[in-house]
Amino acid sequence: ITSLAGAAIDRAAVNQPPAAPAAAPRPAAPSASPVAKPAAPARTAPAQTGAEPIRHRVARGETAYSIARYYNVPAKSVADWNGLPADLSVREGQMLMIPPATGAAPRPATAALTEPGEGSPTPEPPSAAKPLPKEVPPKASAPVDKSAAPDLGAARTEASRSSKFVMPVPGAIIRPYAKGKNDGVDIRAAAGTAVKAADAGTVAAITKDTEQVPILVLRHEGGLLTVYANIDGITVAKGDRISRGQSIAKVRAGDTGFLHFEVRKGYDSVDPMPYLD
Repeated sequence: ITSLAGAAIDRAAVNQPPAAPAAAPRPAAPSASPVAKPAAPARTAPAQTGAEPIRHRVARGETAYSIARYYNVPAKSVADWNGLPADLSVREGQMLMIPPATGAAPRPATAALTEPGEGSPTPEPPSAAKPLPKEVPPKASAPVDKSAAPDLGAARTEASRSSKFVMPVPGAIIRPYAKGKNDGVDIRAAAGTAVKAADAGTVAAITKDTEQVPILVLRHEGGLLTVYANIDGITVAKGDRISRGQSIAKVRAGDTGFLHFEVRKGYDSVDPMPYLD
């Protein structure tokens, strides 16, 4: 679900048309007298560090975002190399070209090499011959104001409390946040429970994965995004202005009812718990 939620964000951000694929090289002319060549030894799949792309067949449940993260390349590069649509949708069994780890087509190196130490000036060491500055006795300090200071801690706590999110569904956390493993939290909730917007914002994206599971993304002030997955019965549309606590969907039916909830700063996920009341 974490990969699916990440894909929804990537789909909302990618709006540029894909780049044209490079032309295939012409086959070499056949030799007049072919010579038998020994069979090449078997080898394992190459790591994605060279200049040549490799092929990947889309499996059930995979998205362009999860495939790009697996090969450590940008999702937009995968979209450009394969001519994916704006929402980065893929289908099971589809063959994708994975670009090099640099995210661009291979280019000949043009940068000139320099010897070690060239082009970087050596800093001048401090001189031990210069005397230290003379110590200046401190001036008499002004009388200390002992009047009662305002309670800034209380004001800060009140401000931070008003800026936090509300729980999208009432329930216990059954799976906590773990960076790279679970980019959000799973909150226990019965199927059909109303899912509420954690804060006021705008509907940034509504999409589905290869198994037609809906994912909803809201954009908030301060560059924050909230992601809601394992939902059904969405009641809003892309571009709608959403108020804090507004009902936007319902928890999807399943063996264990839960809502997957994420908070992201741009593309990076953060622990949602400090933001929740």
